[in-house]
Amino acid sequence: MGIFKSSEEKRIERDIEVRKGVNSLKRNIRDLAKHEGSYIIKAKKAKKIGDQSQYDFLKRQLKKTAAQKRMRERQLLSIETAVQIKNQAESDADFAKSMGSVAKAVSEVYGSVDFAKTQKNFEKAMMQAETLQQQMEIFLEMTQEHVMAGDVEGEDQVVTDAEIDRMLDEEVVREEGGTLDKEIEKGLKDIQDELDRER
Repeated sequence: MGIFKSSEEKRIERDIEVRKGVNSLKRNIRDLAKHEGSYIIKAKKAKKIGDQSQYDFLKRQLKKTAAQKRMRERQLLSIETAVQIKNQAESDADFAKSMGSVAKAVSEVYGSVDFAKTQKNFEKAMMQAETLQQQMEIFLEMTQEHVMAGDVEGEDQVVTDAEIDRMLDEEVVREEGGTLDKEIEKGLKDIQDELDRER
C-alpha cells in the first residue's frame, strides 16, 4: 500500500481495529465468567471443609473478578454503542453525499436548459405552424376552385376551343354515319332475305 491512504482504506482499517477491540472484550468477558464460576465452586468447597481463610480469599477473588467482568461488559456496551453511532453517522454522510450529487445533477440539468429561449422557440414554431396551416388552406381552396372550374394552366395554348369543337363535331358525324350505314346494311339484308324466300 502507498504512503497516502484513501478515505475508504482508512475506514476499513478503523473497522478492523474496532472489531479486534470488540472481539478482545468478548473473549475477556468469557474468560472472567469462567474464572467467576471456578471461584464459586472453590469457595463452596472451602466453606464445606471449614477453611475460612481460603473461603475469604476466594470470596475476594470472586468479587474482583465479578467487578472486572461487569466493567468489561460496560466497556463492550460502550464500544458497541459507539460503533452503532459511527455506522449511523456514515449512513448520514453517505446520504448527504448522495443528496449532494443529486442536487448537483439537477442543478446541471436545469442550468443547461434556457427556458426563456425554449419558450421563445416554441412560440415561434407555433406561429410558423399557424402560418403554414393558413397557407395550406389557401392553397387547397385555390386548387379546389381550379378543379371545380376545370381550368388547367396554359390549356388555351395547348388546345384551342375551336379544335375541341371540331373534335366533337367529327365524333357526332362518325356516330351518325355509323348509324346510317347500319340501317342501309339492314335494309339490304332484308331485301336479300325476301329474294331468297321467293326462289
